[in-house]
Amino acid sequence: MLLAIRERAQGWFAWLIVGFITIPFALWGIQSYLGVSSDPVAVAVDGSEITQRQVERQVREFRDRLREQMGKAYRPELFDDQLLRQQVIEQMINERVLAEAADDWNLRISDDFVRQYIQSIPYFQSNGKFNVQAYNTAVRNQGMTQRSFEDSVRQDLVMQQMRNGIAASAIATDYELNESIRLRDQEREISYLTISGKELAGDFQPSDEEVKNYYEEHAQAYMVPERVKVEYILLSPEVVGAGLEVTEEKLRAYYEQHKDEFQAPEERRVRHILIQVAENADDAAVEAAKAKIEDIAKRLENGENFEVLAKEFSDDPGSREQGGDVGWVSPGLMAKAFEDEAYSLEVGKPGKPVRTPFGFHLLEVTEIKSGGEGSFEALYDKIETAYRRNEAEQLLFDQAEQLADLGYETPDSLAPAAEVLQLEPQQSDWFDRRGGKGILASPKVVAAAFSEDVLLENHNSELIELEDDQVLVLRVVEHEVEHLQAFDEVKEKIIATMAREKASRLAKARGEESLQALQTGATSLAQLAREQGWKLGQVVKIKRNSTTLPAMIRDAAFGLARPEPGKPSVGGVALGDGDYVLLAVSEILDGDPSKLDEAVRKVAREQLARAKGDAQFNLMGKYLRKHADIEIATDTEAATGY
Repeated sequence: MLLAIRERAQGWFAWLIVGFITIPFALWGIQSYLGVSSDPVAVAVDGSEITQRQVERQVREFRDRLREQMGKAYRPELFDDQLLRQQVIEQMINERVLAEAADDWNLRISDDFVRQYIQSIPYFQSNGKFNVQAYNTAVRNQGMTQRSFEDSVRQDLVMQQMRNGIAASAIATDYELNESIRLRDQEREISYLTISGKELAGDFQPSDEEVKNYYEEHAQAYMVPERVKVEYILLSPEVVGAGLEVTEEKLRAYYEQHKDEFQAPEERRVRHILIQVAENADDAAVEAAKAKIEDIAKRLENGENFEVLAKEFSDDPGSREQGGDVGWVSPGLMAKAFEDEAYSLEVGKPGKPVRTPFGFHLLEVTEIKSGGEGSFEALYDKIETAYRRNEAEQLLFDQAEQLADLGYETPDSLAPAAEVLQLEPQQSDWFDRRGGKGILASPKVVAAAFSEDVLLENHNSELIELEDDQVLVLRVVEHEVEHLQAFDEVKEKIIATMAREKASRLAKARGEESLQALQTGATSLAQLAREQGWKLGQVVKIKRNSTTLPAMIRDAAFGLARPEPGKPSVGGVALGDGDYVLLAVSEILDGDPSKLDEAVRKVAREQLARAKGDAQFNLMGKYLRKHADIEIATDTEAATGY
């Protein structure tokens, strides 16, 4: 159908189609024509809006980070979509509240500082130097412009400035430090015995009727969610470029057409002397800074050493000790006044004072690295990579159009598209609305697979655009509605669950009964072990970070009160495996601050101060959040459970 329209869309027929499409768009705009807002608001914080698109991007980036951190262990079904989205929105609200406060407090980061910070990021460096191409590629791959990336970095730096202003101002007193060490290094002597729930339960064999009743009462635990299997055709630069023919002739032609892409910019190594003065400083401060820099300029004219003067007078802590050396500078990285001056100077001849948002600078160029195009032979690998990528992108665009058209023209099969594109459709495993593996984890894929047109009408999906220039069309080949697993399939699993629950109940009941006797002094752990045949563990000494005992026992021991002389503190804890543990703390040995040398005390003090500062910053955030005017859109509330 689309192919037929394309073939006929020429001359007056094409202009007629354009006219029909243009009139409603021109009169009402595309959003009004579709009847929806272009980017609806999800949350408003004190009037500052967070859009649905921003939320979706943050959710996607959060999932990507989880996938990267967990590697092969990542499974999308482990993360509930609604809970994940709710957590992301919570974080975005908190960040927006803090950003509003930072703005109210006039916290600012200059353009120069942002650029210098970006240049210092190792990911953007090559051989210890800032690589503009790597930077541009990384920003582009994130779907951002340089400006939006710099704004994001600026916001992060402002947040760090705010956090440092609060958290870094915290101090730890000697008393707090000593108490912290006393508790941190505390050692407790404990004894314990284990009540085995499995032994108490014995050979548990529930009747078929009991198992069926449990099955019916807990049916929700044995539900299989609605799920589908799909087949799909995937296109990517790697797929469409796999059979791409590359010849030297083609590469040379590409090189000639794109020489500007392989043009290395001229770089200059610069050192400077900075006399700092704020952008909004009063006239007196500006004049004082200007007089100081002009005096230094005269001393340079009289032959004094630039490096020596930089070490003595420069207000730039990052370069002062290096004699003012800021490294290699390339176009577009520094403030315009700084850059213009740097590219106007001859090597070894200091310039005139220039002003940037940081203050007044004196510059001297120490080296120049000429730019110019690299030879074809020297850049062969880069040219081939760029050529393959470019050709694959063009081929991908054309094949994606074909895939979309063929999938639409034959809505009940992917065979015609597979035949034309010479690709084999891929088959998925079962997945539910939480998503599958790999590309099938994408919310776009899940939404398409469970859409009415694809799921119920059995049509091919529309072309789905994914990350990394991947596109696909899918169709559902098998569908199962939500259903209860057959009783016979889960019978053994239910029996095991019932046995474990019974063991836990029996062990806990006997444990709590015995604990009462221990608390009144009517018995002891040793006596209970002899009388009941329960396993008594050895007396051990443990610290808060000990791993010799299960964490639940250790935490229970450190939750008990300090024992009185001759009377241990007793407690109990139910373990996850169905057992119950009774324990007694007979002695507590506090940590001794006097045993720590000054170096260790210094580290401990810094850690405690940092912890206090973080706590104070978090309290401030909670206060700001509590007093902020937050409005969550109705559809967002429904989607997240707010």
